Amino acid sequence: MTAYTLAHFRLTQTLFWRTPVSVGVALFFPVVFGGLMPLMLPGGTRDGAPVDVAIMTGVIVMGMANLGFMTLVESFVVRRQLLILKRLRGTELPDLAIFGGEILTVLTIGLLQLVLIVGLGRAMHGVALPANPALLVVTVLLGLAVFAAMAVAVSGRIPAQGSTVVVSLPFLLLAIGLSGFAYPVSAFPGWLRTVSSFLPFGRVAEGVSTAYLGRDYVGHAGAGVPPRVGILEGFLVMWPGWLVLAAWLVLSLLAARRWFKWEPRRG
Repeated sequence: MTAYTLAHFRLTQTLFWRTPVSVGVALFFPVVFGGLMPLMLPGGTRDGAPVDVAIMTGVIVMGMANLGFMTLVESFVVRRQLLILKRLRGTELPDLAIFGGEILTVLTIGLLQLVLIVGLGRAMHGVALPANPALLVVTVLLGLAVFAAMAVAVSGRIPAQGSTVVVSLPFLLLAIGLSGFAYPVSAFPGWLRTVSSFLPFGRVAEGVSTAYLGRDYVGHAGAGVPPRVGILEGFLVMWPGWLVLAAWLVLSLLAARRWFKWEPRRG
């Protein structure tokens, strides 16, 4: 299984780098966005964090949504409609190896995207490097895995290639809005904070903020400057976020098992 998964991973890597649209959506767009947005907004703080760090948090979550969900949904729908998935399934590749290779590509490109965004923020705007890099990497990898599983599930419900934007655009807008990028989380009405606490976007943003500043941003929006946390403590305070992300991962995998289609859909 491992050999098959790695073989498909190499194939999807090659296809990704040979597809300019995928590279642009997954890397160029979020990296440029992260470089330009801090130049357009005033300094100061937002929810106890410097504005540039709040922007970096939002850009990271937005980039994850772009890569983990939008790119993968488009990829699966296109390959299904062109009979590529059906042909792959007719080879020696097990089904899990096909999914594993695709998701491994998302995770590796996601780490590259993260390094580029963090590096650009440091080089162009002097944003401090993350206080807890391990927490940042774990949060991003788990968030990408959740978004990728959601993409696999949802792709089975999309009838044709041109319909992907109908699903992908609302997903991206939710990622931008609920990560605190477009609007401070502290200004959310109470009901929206409650809804956000059960969705993966806000939980991923909490993990990224906690990792960047070494402060407990889990449920502390609008409460002034959150208390400092150490490296291990940062993982511990994120337990509500881990539960939400794990629940979404399990639910998405169950939905993918039920909804995913190998045959082209019509209509």
